[in-house]
Amino acid sequence: MQNSEAAAAQSASGLRLLDRTLRTLTFFALPAAVLCLPVLDLLADNRLDFEFGSFRAFYILEGGILALALTLVLFAASSRKWIYILFAGWLIGNLRIAAATLGWDTQWLGHDISPALVPYVRKATSALYYLLTFALFVELFEHELAQLRQPRLVRLGLALGFFLLAAAFVLPPSDFVLLTWWIASAGLITAAIIIWRLRVVARSGNIVWYSASLLMVVAAGAGVLETLGAMLHIGTASTAYVYWVTIFSSSLLIALAATEAERALRSKQSASASAASADHDALTNTLNQKGIEQRTLRGVRAISRGEPFAMGYLDIASLKTVNDLYGHMTGDDVLRQACARVSAKLESGHSLGRISGSELIILLCNTFFDDAQLLAHSIMDDLQASPVYIGARALQLKASMGLIEVADPKQAPQDVISAAARACRLARRNGTNQIVVHEYAEVAKAEHSQEFQLLREFSAGFSPRNLFLVMQPIMSLKDPYNSLDFEVLLRMRDASGNLVPATTIITAAEEGGVAPALDKWIIQTTLEWLDKNEPQLNNTNFVCLNLNGMSLNDAHFIEEFFSTLQAYRHVAHMLCIEITESIALRDLNDIHTFIEQLHSIGVRVALDDFGAGYTSFSYLKQLPADALKIDGSFIQSMTARPADVAIVEAIVALARNLGMKSIAEWVEDSATLETLASLGVDYVQGYAISYPMSPETLLQASCCVDFITDKTVQGFVRKELAGYA
Repeated sequence: MQNSEAAAAQSASGLRLLDRTLRTLTFFALPAAVLCLPVLDLLADNRLDFEFGSFRAFYILEGGILALALTLVLFAASSRKWIYILFAGWLIGNLRIAAATLGWDTQWLGHDISPALVPYVRKATSALYYLLTFALFVELFEHELAQLRQPRLVRLGLALGFFLLAAAFVLPPSDFVLLTWWIASAGLITAAIIIWRLRVVARSGNIVWYSASLLMVVAAGAGVLETLGAMLHIGTASTAYVYWVTIFSSSLLIALAATEAERALRSKQSASASAASADHDALTNTLNQKGIEQRTLRGVRAISRGEPFAMGYLDIASLKTVNDLYGHMTGDDVLRQACARVSAKLESGHSLGRISGSELIILLCNTFFDDAQLLAHSIMDDLQASPVYIGARALQLKASMGLIEVADPKQAPQDVISAAARACRLARRNGTNQIVVHEYAEVAKAEHSQEFQLLREFSAGFSPRNLFLVMQPIMSLKDPYNSLDFEVLLRMRDASGNLVPATTIITAAEEGGVAPALDKWIIQTTLEWLDKNEPQLNNTNFVCLNLNGMSLNDAHFIEEFFSTLQAYRHVAHMLCIEITESIALRDLNDIHTFIEQLHSIGVRVALDDFGAGYTSFSYLKQLPADALKIDGSFIQSMTARPADVAIVEAIVALARNLGMKSIAEWVEDSATLETLASLGVDYVQGYAISYPMSPETLLQASCCVDFITDKTVQGFVRKELAGYA
């Protein structure tokens, strides 16, 4: 029994000795060696001339400390003695303090620290180093400090550290340095008192090792100072100036100057490239919106010096369809080809920019307006002269342009661009490949037009004031005396009582950002009217409503739209939502989902203006629409152009084969009506049947035939469609 107890005691004594040896090596001998060996290497170098190799020891020091810190972290993780992590942090703190002293602390692990953060990093490093040092000291002598029974001294030292850390984030560097000296002095005094008490009262042997390691570092530091002084020829109390040429060779200085000059040049080139990229469109390498506004401002200001200025606004209309049918990468390639063609036509002083997806700005500085018009027509002719190519496929570009003369040197760039955009919209309304030219007097007049005034109103927020709805009948050619279907149309009167065109209202709403609010008002008003008057609409199978493309792209509008339909579900089934072909092609998946949601409520869908764009009939299989509204441009001219008759006939046959109804709009005379009936069109809409009317007038009739006033049309409907003699 006694032998076993003796063996156990001997084993425990051995473990304590091993732990003591390990702690001594780790916390005292090893750090002193890591800190001192590079210093001794520098002292043994015996080179008093400055060379880059002299800093080899400093790199060894940095690598040694980081390697030691990592080793300690791994050891702490395996032994679960977290004092080693504290010690690793203290070693890294030493490294950062040394780096700050030598001016290396603007980097960390090869990465630059932001100059704005450097002062905060330095202050935080100093405060954390104090805290880590004091905390490590307390952990190392935990048992000895317990014997002193003076916890106030320990708490005071730690409290000073936390106070310093908080001050690092609020005090300016000058005040923080002063505070650091005061707190560090107080901390040193506190530590000195504790060390003396430990040596006298606790008679700790560890404190001897701790003091010895400190003496080694201090001695090594003194040696480094002496060596540096000898290397730079500076005595202990020397006040003489030392010039760089006495340290560096002239060839080294020349090489250094050349390197700095090269770096400055690269920096300047990089800044120039950054400035260029800031005002250029990355896709087309033309000006972006910022660049366009800057060049416009220059052009406007130059007017006061007698330099004429004009602006063109070019819309590549076919690009939207290319994106939808062939993808955005193909569309980007087509856009680049178009920009290259336009750029080839421009001369010195002219600039090309991209204001949005398919819309370009042409800035014609120091160019007379007559010359600007000739150039605009030349650009449009060139775009139409030959197709662009998508692989082996040729595509004919369609475009519209607005050209304006700018003559007011005080006009804002945004106003100039808006005026050019308005001219471009007018060109689009006139058809494809059109140019609208506005001289200065016309631009000034346009700014006071209905559209401009309405845009100002809508920019302040949507209000339904002066808005009202009218209804235009849509007659069935299969059963004209039993149909009272119609389309709801938007109308407005200005302050003078004059009727504002619907296109003007819609354009102003789009530019003012209130198109979704306008559509919401139309839908709500229509459903309320249907709810109130449903008993009088026995012959009404569907009511057409248009939705703006901006509304379909507004998630909040879509959510409110379906909530409103659910609230009026008992009459919502009468609606037929019209979506233009170009909008349907933007995102087939989203539009398909939208149509399916409408069908789930009983709402029908018609594709409006069908055939107006680059129609690819294959996409119709992906859109479960209920009807096709044939673009009015084919209907209006079909009696004079046999080709249009063939196109309409093909669309009608396509709709029939896909299970859709066909609706022809812009039917204005009896001859057109007779042709459409012979082609098998299901419904017709236009002045030949009726002009748009008030809701009250519509309720007075039982069918669309009641509104026909033309005797020839009446006779055809009665004899040929209804079969009456």
